[in-house]
Amino acid sequence: MKMKIVVLFILSVFATLKVTDLFAQQDPQFSQYMFNPLYVNPAYAGSRGVVNGALAYRKQWIGFDGAPSTMAFAVNMPSKKGKVGIGFEVFNDKIGPKTTTGAMVDYAYRIPLGKGKLAFGLGAGLMSFNVNWDEVTYKDGADSYNQLGVVKITKPDFKFGIYYNSKKFYTGISFTHLNQEVYSVTQDSLMFTAIMSRHSYITVGRAFQIADNVVFSPSIMFRNSGNNLGNNVDLNLNFKLRDVLWVGLTIRSNKCLVALVQYSITNHLKLGYSFDMSGTRLATYNSGTHEIVLAFDLNIFQSKVLSPRFF
Repeated sequence: MKMKIVVLFILSVFATLKVTDLFAQQDPQFSQYMFNPLYVNPAYAGSRGVVNGALAYRKQWIGFDGAPSTMAFAVNMPSKKGKVGIGFEVFNDKIGPKTTTGAMVDYAYRIPLGKGKLAFGLGAGLMSFNVNWDEVTYKDGADSYNQLGVVKITKPDFKFGIYYNSKKFYTGISFTHLNQEVYSVTQDSLMFTAIMSRHSYITVGRAFQIADNVVFSPSIMFRNSGNNLGNNVDLNLNFKLRDVLWVGLTIRSNKCLVALVQYSITNHLKLGYSFDMSGTRLATYNSGTHEIVLAFDLNIFQSKVLSPRFF
């Protein structure tokens, strides 16, 4: 009963908040987000009860000039008493002539609720928007933007999230770019303006022990950068085998399939790989998307951690 209350509470919060449709998807996209949700939700900080982090590299649309490439690092930990979680993130995302870099500090406050904990999180940092117009090939050499050169603007950035997790269940809602900063510069009588739109996320996941050495862990993410919930949806079907190997398949609403695998090298170190296959005409011009994630857990406080820990 309490679990249903948590889910309904999170969905009701989402329904009361207006999300302005300014630009298309701008946040970096990761296929293995479920193994380190801090990229999506600051309230995740401290939820594993240990120092938890991940280094991720993603290269989209191999063979396509100017295709997106992303590098990101995130780490989080709980306070000694477990009520507070803190995190830190840095990332670099490049698409064609545009490069976005950012750094953010996350804070989460966790309270017991039912069989798990409910957390409220806030992230604050800086985001730098960089466009190198010299990398653009112009059909008309006299195009005015051909004179802009390099444009770089740095602004503050904020995000907010709510996250609930127990031993076998999690759900969360989060909003990035709360301040919807306007990146604008005037150079040689030309004005360049970009607006960072507010993004919203809903995630839900559950682990089911279906055999002695098999755990089935389905999850779903609603990713939105406009007024319509479900602008992009991921349905993840993952299996954990013998407590050391994750294998799974993701069905994405934009006609994309993702195959993933994660292996526990040690009790503290995990290596994950995923491959995205597009079902659109874009697949004709590239050979897919690769993503590698190196994740770690360090129990520096020697606290009692639930075992097995699925999330």
